[in-house]
Amino acid sequence: MTEERKEMFEEEMNQSERIDADEEPLSRMSRKASRQSKQKQKQKPHKERGESAVKDKLASVWAAINRYCGFAFSILKSPAKTVVADGFSHYKYGLISMLIFSMIFSIGNWFQLKASWNRPLGFGERHHAFYDGFLVVLVYLLIFFAVLVFAVWAVSRYMIKQKVTFREAAAGLGSLLVPVIAVSILWLIFAIVNVPMLTVLFTVLILFSIFFMMALYVQRLHQAAHDAPIDYIYCVFAVVAVALLFAAVTWPFISEYFTASLIPL
Repeated sequence: MTEERKEMFEEEMNQSERIDADEEPLSRMSRKASRQSKQKQKQKPHKERGESAVKDKLASVWAAINRYCGFAFSILKSPAKTVVADGFSHYKYGLISMLIFSMIFSIGNWFQLKASWNRPLGFGERHHAFYDGFLVVLVYLLIFFAVLVFAVWAVSRYMIKQKVTFREAAAGLGSLLVPVIAVSILWLIFAIVNVPMLTVLFTVLILFSIFFMMALYVQRLHQAAHDAPIDYIYCVFAVVAVALLFAAVTWPFISEYFTASLIPL
């Protein structure tokens, strides 16, 4: 009986060793699989968070575009009534309007520079690459608008005696710039297809519209003051004088980059 028990005990031990040997790789595989599943679970929320963050950013950008389009359409319906009479303006949207107009004009101006190579007078410069012609004109126009806003602010502050902040002046001029953007889009189309007659016509219309919108905004500030010490027409002359002085000081840039658009011959 003792020998039989020993044999049975040895057989049980051998069987347990075989089971442990069989279960050991399985347990390793299961531990490895569990680690991989945990890593996947950790990575999955991270990817989902990244995708959701991208979607949120795109949604916010699209919402901002819709808000600006609503702002622009409300201005286009009746610019004088909406901005001048009701005083509707927004600083952020005003800056966006200035940036959009500057980008549109910079792109069209580069096409005019490129087209001027084959024109009789050839005012354009052949060595201007796109980034050069585009960026120089873009920065120049943004500085020009900053000077124009400063001129309106200074005139309203010291000539009209109206306490208008720099932000309010930028918001008013930028809001009134929306109709000019609509005209500049047509100008861009004619500049790309190179129709000099229509390009000149819309260039003059754009410049006239900018100064007309400026004069309209100065008139609104002058009327709001009630007892302005200086006549409205002299206030407009002062703003125009500052703009022309800036153009005279920066004439080398105008003659090199803008002449092809202003005089497409």
